[in-house]
Amino acid sequence: MSEITSGAQAATRQREARAAAQRWARKLRALDTILRGYAVVSLMWFAIDMADGTENVWFYWPMMGTGVVVAITAIVLLGVDGLFGADWERRQLDRYLHAHGSPNVE
Repeated sequence: MSEITSGAQAATRQREARAAAQRWARKLRALDTILRGYAVVSLMWFAIDMADGTENVWFYWPMMGTGVVVAITAIVLLGVDGLFGADWERRQLDRYLHAHGSPNVE
């Protein structure tokens, strides 16, 4: 009986690992798309600014503003493991369950 349970648990862990890998790949693909779009838009702003002919250089302002948004998006997509990532969430859940007397906390 334990071999069946062990095999089922291994299969469940493998499915969970595959699902986590798929989520990670989707996040990376989304970030790649965002970064490519940022590069194209930045080049467009640079080209418009250079074609403008004025001595006032302004293209870096929208690039910096959009860059901040892209950086925040990257942090949200990929997470900062040390700050508020999955490990932090797991620790908070364990702390809450332990404080409230849950018998299943390891």
